[in-house]
Amino acid sequence: MSWGEALPGLLGLTVLWVLPGYAVLRLLGFRGLLALGGGAPVTSGLSGTLAIGYGLVGLRWSLPTLLLGLLVAVLAAALVGRLLGTTQDPSGVTVAGERRLRHTERSWLALTWTLGGGALAAAMTAGMGRADQPPQAWDAVFHLNALWFVRQTGEASSLGGLAPMYADLSAPFYPATWHGLVAVAPFFPRVTEAANSSSVVLGSVVWIAGLVALSRVVWPARALPTVLVPVLAACYVTFPAIAVSMLAVWPFALSVACVPGTIALLIATVRGVLSWRMHLALALGLAWAVAGVVLAHPSGLFSLVLLALPLLTVLLARQLWRVARLGAPVRAAVLMTTWVVAIVGTLVFLLNFPPVRSIMDYQRGGQDSYLPGLGSLLIDHPLIYVYKITSVNLVGTVLVLLGAVLAVRWRHARWLVVSLVAAAVLTLLAAGPPEQPLRTLAGFWYTQASRINQLLVIPAVLLAAGAGSWLSRAVARRVGAPLWAPAALLVIGIVTLTSGLRWESQTQVMASTYTTYPIAWGTILEPEEIAMIDRAAEVLPDDAVVLGEPVAGSPYLLNRADVQVVFPQLSPIPDSPERTLLEQHFDDWATEPGVCEAVRALGVTHVYADTLTFEDPLNAKYEETTPGLYLLRPMEGEDWRKLDEGGHASLWEFHGCDAP
Repeated sequence: MSWGEALPGLLGLTVLWVLPGYAVLRLLGFRGLLALGGGAPVTSGLSGTLAIGYGLVGLRWSLPTLLLGLLVAVLAAALVGRLLGTTQDPSGVTVAGERRLRHTERSWLALTWTLGGGALAAAMTAGMGRADQPPQAWDAVFHLNALWFVRQTGEASSLGGLAPMYADLSAPFYPATWHGLVAVAPFFPRVTEAANSSSVVLGSVVWIAGLVALSRVVWPARALPTVLVPVLAACYVTFPAIAVSMLAVWPFALSVACVPGTIALLIATVRGVLSWRMHLALALGLAWAVAGVVLAHPSGLFSLVLLALPLLTVLLARQLWRVARLGAPVRAAVLMTTWVVAIVGTLVFLLNFPPVRSIMDYQRGGQDSYLPGLGSLLIDHPLIYVYKITSVNLVGTVLVLLGAVLAVRWRHARWLVVSLVAAAVLTLLAAGPPEQPLRTLAGFWYTQASRINQLLVIPAVLLAAGAGSWLSRAVARRVGAPLWAPAALLVIGIVTLTSGLRWESQTQVMASTYTTYPIAWGTILEPEEIAMIDRAAEVLPDDAVVLGEPVAGSPYLLNRADVQVVFPQLSPIPDSPERTLLEQHFDDWATEPGVCEAVRALGVTHVYADTLTFEDPLNAKYEETTPGLYLLRPMEGEDWRKLDEGGHASLWEFHGCDAP
């Protein structure tokens, strides 16, 4: 499927992700860009909650049932807004204290969003090649098959809905909000196209909309920072490109993309003097957005804490100071004390909560020095050093540093500097020496620097936008020119100095796990092998169950050809002794009786073989835990019959274990 053919699905997924949440926020009292930026987080929160609820009552997950649940949520928001009188409350128009954008300013924003968002979308689609090109990364294999199971089973609950990925031997908690939305997106024949399209929507729509909304509440009296945000966001390779390609952590990417819009709703809800009805209505919308961030990925809670907790504490302190001045100092003191105790207690609980401890205890190596990580942050080069430096973002770094200096004078923006420094410190801790005791603080994000530094982009873009606006105004006053002239020159300079909004770096990162051979971190599928997998639906019988080394490509049979496989993911499946035995000893099937017992127990009918080696120029992905399936070389005969081949891979009908 070409990207032109995928366009209806792209538009459908965009509407599905943004419109329901936008409608809920508008009906509760949020307005304009603020509601637009918070739309996707709210939709994600509603969808994730609905999926859990449907799983508990046994209702099948599908596009109609999702739309029905979202419609009920919209109607409920309309009722709440009507009862509280906030839907048409004039204060909702300026809930963040900002002046509304003029018509020309909205036009400039549309133009820069088209430039920045369009550049991101074009770079991602160019790097992926085609909408149906399969990504080849460890997590991508899991998520593609998880999408397939959601479609087949009608289960998208984070509470065990992805149990088929573990052969139904366990039903662990796994964040399935992204899977639930993408699996039922309309107009996509296969999950590959849906997953790839979600990357484009997350980057060019959800992410930029959230940053635009955040800029409106950070710079409420000025339009230019908001206008500059889409272009500045497109200069960063750290997010979304790294997240949706090399890492292929789509659920985490959704959580990060929803963070700026959620913080914007937080500021609008807490800041300012509004009626209790308006505060309550806005708090309801904020709660759904927070649910969206956390249900997309649990680490989203810590992302919000990292970036927004100091800000929220200051805003609450200001509100309580007003309460104290109005004659209730004791109440204000009690509420502030309760807030501090609640924060400390929650952190202590989470630090001792087993699921959180399992994340924090994840062992990951690091660099001997902090300097490489610091250098990568300064030029926005991927912290994964397999990539060559093809472009840098020094202009962005200069603007960020200038914005940080200016923000010290701008009291309302100082929290951005705190957030920037906190994210940078945690990124360096994760990337640096493993023996550093403070490195455990990075454990909330699996101690992975390439995840944490995605959060750094949020305050960086906002600070750069503030600095760019200040520079443009200073030049305009100096030379007596209209503001749009130096602003336009600044945009042109950004595009030029970043080599076309980092085009080469953006496409290189995306292509590294899609179309550039050898694939980064090991090739799983050759082009001819992809064609063989796509033919498998016609080549193999409907009841086929295929055994093969997972890293050799066999899991893709499930999501591309609807063929059952023994291993739907690259990680070992726990509590399955038959699978463990085949991983270790399948090549001994002729002499080891237990192997054939496992084959019959799992219903294996066919075998996926691949002779591509780690030493081959294509650099096959290699996994030491599956020696019994590595480099299988069946021979035509009574026990084996070749059905198809593509590249180094082949599909075989296996009869060696037919007889007891």
